[in-house]
Amino acid sequence: MQLLAGELFPAEETTEQIFRRVYAALARRPDAPDVKLLVRPYVATMGKLRLTAGGLEVRLSELMAAAPATVREALAWILISRLFRKAPPEHWVRHYRQYLNRREIRRTHLALRAARSRKRHCGPQGAVYDLDHLFEELRERYFEPLMAKPRLGWSGRLSRTLLGHYDHAHHTIVLSSWLDRPEVPQYVVEYVLYHEMLHIKHPVEHRRHRRSVHTAAFRQEERRYVQLKEAKDWLKAAR
Repeated sequence: MQLLAGELFPAEETTEQIFRRVYAALARRPDAPDVKLLVRPYVATMGKLRLTAGGLEVRLSELMAAAPATVREALAWILISRLFRKAPPEHWVRHYRQYLNRREIRRTHLALRAARSRKRHCGPQGAVYDLDHLFEELRERYFEPLMAKPRLGWSGRLSRTLLGHYDHAHHTIVLSSWLDRPEVPQYVVEYVLYHEMLHIKHPVEHRRHRRSVHTAAFRQEERRYVQLKEAKDWLKAAR
């Protein structure tokens, strides 16, 4: 009996075939729409789905389109489950996160974000508070003098929910312009800025599919801020 090479090593499913098979499984019927794959220079990793008259349009980033077949299948289960308003299988979610948490994938994704996206903010000088000045004071009080200074800026939108964030890809701290008001005490603005500065000193820890944003070391050092309780109490009452 003679075997062909393709029988010994069956061809790997294409992304289109994976998404079509997963769609049929979730729809619980043998027929599934034709799938068209579009690879786009996205920064985000999740991708997008769209049902059209011609079938199912799948848009993936270059990073995910080149991922191993099992990762693309995990993404198919996640995206198509959302399309059907169902919870995706936990083991596929875990597999997807484990892949993204690999050191080499994190580095590649970070490089793509830095190269392809811009960090929009309104600069450090606000109507009331100067973030450059506050940063220098906090660095002198709580950090090493050689701590690298990030870009600093106020957000373009007033947000009471997201008061600040540190963007590692752009080495930038942005605070919500909602804090840049006369009625907001300086110790509150300082606390939010101090919190984001701690993210520079204590980066996110990755353990398989889990990310620890606020580590034990982070929380311990956060308690060093002198007016921590007053700042948290003020924010709780104001929001």
